[in-house]
Amino acid sequence: SARKSLGTNVHFTEQLEDGSVFVSRVPKNLPEITEADLPPALREYKPAERRPLTNELKHAMTKLRNEDPAHWTVSKLAKKFEVPPQVVLMLAPCPKWRREEIQGQADREWEALGYKKRLIRINRLRRRLLW
Repeated sequence: SARKSLGTNVHFTEQLEDGSVFVSRVPKNLPEITEADLPPALREYKPAERRPLTNELKHAMTKLRNEDPAHWTVSKLAKKFEVPPQVVLMLAPCPKWRREEIQGQADREWEALGYKKRLIRINRLRRRLLW
């Protein structure tokens, strides 16, 4: 027995130049939507105020980051100087010694894991790569 169509709401069919048939389940001409048709806005849109960073502020940001990168994280510096985190990453990257410290800590945590937990994490990474 032939399988029945899953939906019967065919809005239009059209014969194409190569002889095939184009079937659409959506209307060809969608109705015009005005702002009055939309639900009310949840909150008022306010574009972010961008103030240019002076050289003094850039140097202060870099100085704070280099003095104590564990305390002055990207998010804390972004809030303090009222800039997006990407700006902090460009102007005041993490010092090399701190990156090595973080990597060493991650390596020690990895070594402390048992065989089963390591296997689970490796398999999770492999699955994520397949996305």
